[in-house]
Amino acid sequence: MISRKDKIQGKCAFAPGGRVIPHLFAVFFILLFLIGCAVPRTPVGPEGRLDVITSVFESPAGLLPDDWAIEAGGEVREHISITDKEGVPAIRVVNGEDPFIAVKRVQAMLLATPFLKWAWHMTPHSAGLHPVRLMIGFHGGHPESASWGGEPFAWLGSALPPHDRVLSIVFGDSALKRGSLVQPPGEGNAAALYTARGGMENASQWWLEDVDLSHLYARAWPGDELGRVQLVFIGVAAAGGRAPSPGFFSEILLYR
Repeated sequence: MISRKDKIQGKCAFAPGGRVIPHLFAVFFILLFLIGCAVPRTPVGPEGRLDVITSVFESPAGLLPDDWAIEAGGEVREHISITDKEGVPAIRVVNGEDPFIAVKRVQAMLLATPFLKWAWHMTPHSAGLHPVRLMIGFHGGHPESASWGGEPFAWLGSALPPHDRVLSIVFGDSALKRGSLVQPPGEGNAAALYTARGGMENASQWWLEDVDLSHLYARAWPGDELGRVQLVFIGVAAAGGRAPSPGFFSEILLYR
């Protein structure tokens, strides 16, 4: 315990050997947790819908709204922009040298709003998955995630909300892979990969997609408790170090 004398003299409360007193650790992490919870998260509306990208169209040029978070190894502003694609207002996302993720912080129960609808227009790309994709973060279903703060150390230093599962919805290199789901290896932070569409014959045109996220979650993590799962972010991401291949999104909507 820090003595009144130490408080008055402004001394750092260190135990012998330079070890910080455990109580200070507890206070430090509680403060970080409260700061993380204070960041704005957009809830589902009374009609059971949550629009992900309309606020981006309405924000000042080059800036994302306050309820968005960015995690990147470099400058992202030049890689996300508002444009018109074949007469459709859209967000243009293009990959660069460094990977990045830009997401809207959301607050929704998976089973209450399980459906995700979006429209995308993906340009031709090199072999493998298109570098631009959708990213959805979840929290609470993992057996070890007892609460919103159940894994406080997993997100320190990250701009993303606390999460224990991630689903990446991708555009593949073959139309035959549509509907395939690749589970993440082990218990790390890797995302499960769901191929919603693919093939060069399906590139360079608009597609409207619709998936049941609760069904995909149950396939990817069958041992989790679906009734506890929250959606905590929805957004876009891009792999780094590949030839630029833009992807365009005109709508991303969560609904029941």
